Amino acid sequence: MFRWRPGALPIFWQTLLLLFASLIVSQAVALTLLLSLDPPRPDFNRLSDVADALVQRMPDGGGERQRERRLEAVLQPTEPLPSDEMVSEPRFTRRLARRMEVDPARVRLYFEPDQRGGFPFRSHRHRMVPLRRGEPIFFNRVVAGLRTIDGGWRVVQTPPKPLIAPWQRGLILWFAVGAVALLPFAWLFARAISRPIRSFARAADRLGADPQAPSVPEEGPAELRMTAHALNRMQERLAQYVSERTAMIGAIAHDLRTPLARIAFRIEAAPEPVREKVQADIEQMRAMIAATIGFVRHSARPTDRRPLDLAALLRSIVEQDRDMGRDVSFSGEGPLMIAGDPLTLGRLFQNLIDNGVTYGGAVVIHAFQEGSRAIVTVADRGPGLLEELLDRVFQPFERADPSRNRETGGIGLGLTIARAIAEDHGGTLTLANRPGGGLEARCSFPRTG
Repeated sequence: MFRWRPGALPIFWQTLLLLFASLIVSQAVALTLLLSLDPPRPDFNRLSDVADALVQRMPDGGGERQRERRLEAVLQPTEPLPSDEMVSEPRFTRRLARRMEVDPARVRLYFEPDQRGGFPFRSHRHRMVPLRRGEPIFFNRVVAGLRTIDGGWRVVQTPPKPLIAPWQRGLILWFAVGAVALLPFAWLFARAISRPIRSFARAADRLGADPQAPSVPEEGPAELRMTAHALNRMQERLAQYVSERTAMIGAIAHDLRTPLARIAFRIEAAPEPVREKVQADIEQMRAMIAATIGFVRHSARPTDRRPLDLAALLRSIVEQDRDMGRDVSFSGEGPLMIAGDPLTLGRLFQNLIDNGVTYGGAVVIHAFQEGSRAIVTVADRGPGLLEELLDRVFQPFERADPSRNRETGGIGLGLTIARAIAEDHGGTLTLANRPGGGLEARCSFPRTG
């Protein structure tokens, strides 16, 4: 029976739900604005407001409406001048003078025509200015002046419109509240979608670095479950394919021992010079077969993981090599705890030490921690490698020395096995030339403590 689990919905439906929820919240905010906020009223000034401001008296019903662009009177020595967009209407000027009970010659009135006509009042207009009960209503800029007794001018003019009107500030506030209210839901949806993706990416990365890592968990949205299932099936098929090919190579290498033994037996009757050369070739072939079988056995052998101190393992390997008279030294921090197989890791480091002693004479090993990784470097002062060979030597049967002379090294499987062991432990193995000459092998493993 199907049981719903959080995050089990396909990403398509989760994204659709997030968009639908966002739409619902935004519509709810818009509806709240529509029902709770007063509709914006266009700010205007009546002719009586201009008269009251010029004579500096309180308007009739002064508390009835709060002006956004309230008129204030100022004194100046010269009469006010209109801007290019302003016009003057003698009728309005006379009415303004009559309202103030002064001579019209002492009054100046300029205004910008209102392109909206009679809006918001249903009345006729005169010279593009709406009238209400016969009184002009100015929605745009107004400049008016009254000459005082001493010859100066008292001037009022409409202040500039604010960048953000009060009703616009209210809208912005409500939309901000709506966005803040939506953030927790968006965060929860984004977290529900991204968490299984991150988990899948980490599991896939572990699987790519360590073939022995657990399978990718088949959880999360439907798309990720399908992808994880396909990845696990691919991993199983690849493992089966590699196992079959490895077993085939091992069987071929094992079966070659019998004809080699017959050749060695039959060559005993050959002349001495011929016998010596053929015997040398046979020994080289036996060494190659032994190395190949060792590589196959390692590839087919399951890794036994357990906590171990990498520094202690390296000290024991170095002590054994020094007992054999080799110039090998170790320095490092301890303990360096990792999860690994001491047998295969010992083979890895022994292989690197053998290469260093063969080509450089002396080997210096250093172990330390770097963040969450345990690092081991194995360095020598040999001839080093060409840059194009630093990665190529890890390929099977690839050697820095193109000859197959057993006196100059093996058959080209040592570094291949070493890197395979490092990768089996979730680590890496790289080579780099040292400043001043020599080669340095750098191993990196995830620490467990």
